[in-house]
Amino acid sequence: MNDELYDRWIQKRTDAEPRADFADRVMDAVGREPQRSSKGVLVRLLSSPAVRVAACVLACAACLYRMAAVVAVFFVQ
Repeated sequence: MNDELYDRWIQKRTDAEPRADFADRVMDAVGREPQRSSKGVLVRLLSSPAVRVAACVLACAACLYRMAAVVAVFFVQ
């Protein structure tokens, strides 16, 4: 029963012809859609050279702190 309904629905849908102006209407709708930036906030932020330098400086400072903490373990009295 369900297969018959589905087959009839498919047959009805495959026989449908698109309107003559279908492509024009789609392209007009695409042209009216506002253009959004494809880049996210994080990508724009990380593309800044100043932010990259600051991130590298912070990473180096964290690394030096961790190395000093490891060395300090041996000098604790």
